[in-house]
Amino acid sequence: MTDQRSANRSNRRTDRGALVAAVAVVVVLVGAACGGSTDDAGSDTPASDTTAAPSTTTAAGATGADPTSPTTAGTPMAELEPWQTIEITDVDGATFTLGDFAGTPVFVENFATWCSTCRSQLGTTQAAAASLGDEAVFVVLSVETSLSPAEVADYAEDNGFTDMRFAVMTPELLAAFVEAFGNSAVNPPSTPHVVIGPSGAAGEMSTGSIGEADIVDALRSAV
Repeated sequence: MTDQRSANRSNRRTDRGALVAAVAVVVVLVGAACGGSTDDAGSDTPASDTTAAPSTTTAAGATGADPTSPTTAGTPMAELEPWQTIEITDVDGATFTLGDFAGTPVFVENFATWCSTCRSQLGTTQAAAASLGDEAVFVVLSVETSLSPAEVADYAEDNGFTDMRFAVMTPELLAAFVEAFGNSAVNPPSTPHVVIGPSGAAGEMSTGSIGEADIVDALRSAV
């Protein structure tokens, strides 16, 4: 029995390693297909061209609230998804998880520094973040796992993105997003984004452009 359990653990580690490697290949291919463009004209072209389309649902990631779970202000807390429990270190060196913000809605947006479509959408997201203030948390995650925090911090500062929390995904987090939502979650020009409600229940990953008013409405509706 001991040999069998060891073999099972080894198989799980092998499967996880293969998933991380496969995701890394996907991200590299997407970046190559987009040509690493950072021009202001927004010339990035995603693998599936959804950059000009309205926000659309691509994959489900929500979990129902567990009535036996701890509560915040009387609201049952949801069971968290794996991608909500992986530790992230932001560009200021603070460590957190996407499940740490009980009682406050969270807007998560995945991006790449070379993606001009991302930069344009993040300008809109920044406006929503400034408008909402402490009503919501905005987390922006770079899919470029090899970037240093300083590079992403400079990107945020240079573009005036002052009301959002920036971080670089770890390979583990990248793989968890793909496992939960599919490859569209790490295709930056499609501007993937997801809302997490105050109970910790995640909505569905959506892609495409989204306006400031729609972001504000989505977060207030989650409350």
